Amino acid sequence: MRDFTRPLRVTDDVYWVGVNDRRKVRFENMWPIPEGISYNAYVIDAGDGFIAVDGVEEEYSNEYFSKLTEVVGDLSRIRLIVVNHLEPDHQGTLEELVRRTGAPVAISGIGAKMINDFYDMPRDRLRPVSDGEVLEVGNKRLRFIFTPWLHWPETMMTLDETDGVLFTCDAFGSYRALGEGLFDDEAPLDEYIREAKRYYVNIVGKYAKNTLDAVRKLRPLMSSVKVVAPAHGILYRSNPLLPLNLSEEWALPRLEREVTIVYISMYGHTVKALERLKEGLRSRGLNVKALDAAEVHTSYILSEANNSAGVIFMFPTYDASMPMPLFEVLYTFQVKLFGRGRPAGVVTSYGWGPIAKIAAEQVQRSGFKVVEPLVTLRTRPRPEELEKMEELASSMAKAVDEVMASQRTA
Repeated sequence: MRDFTRPLRVTDDVYWVGVNDRRKVRFENMWPIPEGISYNAYVIDAGDGFIAVDGVEEEYSNEYFSKLTEVVGDLSRIRLIVVNHLEPDHQGTLEELVRRTGAPVAISGIGAKMINDFYDMPRDRLRPVSDGEVLEVGNKRLRFIFTPWLHWPETMMTLDETDGVLFTCDAFGSYRALGEGLFDDEAPLDEYIREAKRYYVNIVGKYAKNTLDAVRKLRPLMSSVKVVAPAHGILYRSNPLLPLNLSEEWALPRLEREVTIVYISMYGHTVKALERLKEGLRSRGLNVKALDAAEVHTSYILSEANNSAGVIFMFPTYDASMPMPLFEVLYTFQVKLFGRGRPAGVVTSYGWGPIAKIAAEQVQRSGFKVVEPLVTLRTRPRPEELEKMEELASSMAKAVDEVMASQRTA
């Protein structure tokens, strides 16, 4: 086990000076993080001074400055501060760092225009950089790589060409605090990859095209990269290409012959229909996941359904609409552009006010293509109504097969 209360070496001249956050229940007050999250900040020994790369959330400023001081000694020895991304979980310590060091701030041009919306920053401290610009600081060469909309407009990455470390900020990050190790060859990689996928789909997934553009831009540079150092989660040194490959895979997911059913049942009636639907789908050779939106947070549903060729939504009517957990799921799918033209089924139940058409419109707004029939059950499903599950299973299997055939020829 590593001691994350102290600075840790990334390479001979690069240090991790980040923190673990195990207090926060939800990242961004939205996404559950039962295993916490890390805010990775770095400092580079440039021979005649130091370079600080990003920071941490303000709540952890004492721990950050303690680690930073342990590495650099007098903070006035910091010659440059690099801001890859303005979000406060990375720059909560920025104002104090600038005040205590007087160092210039390397930042993208858009970032320079935005910075005072977030922080009190003297304009004469800003050193806007251009895409591909190389800056020599002491004995180090830094190359700045713009990656707009990954996931904010001002984001960039910084490549320390001398040490072979690529600082990627939010790109290639993951949930889960650091514990067993700092690097991919020290930590339980499968667990971090699982949480990296959930992080990607939750935080960055809407910007899939920008992700793919960034990966294509980075690949020609990767032969010189020894370590990929994101702002959250483990660092990749045994296989620096792995986070690029995974992000590419998640941004352009290889769909599986699988249907994810997202459901909620107030009194068990929807579950009866669910069981019949699962049987019908499985009898047609489809893998089936069933996720109860009352028990499984939207964050995990996004991740689980990312590679499914089809999705089905099942729920009862509630106040002439849908139950809040399902509404949250569909609204989040809509915001994240999650449908991607995939087929989706809709099953609703009601006592006196059917809402199948309203529900279908909501599903379409999330980017799905609604598969017929729209199934409506009258509260407690009767045998003849359960037969509709077979009809929907047949239609969904056909739609999934069309998606899979299209994927094979793409």
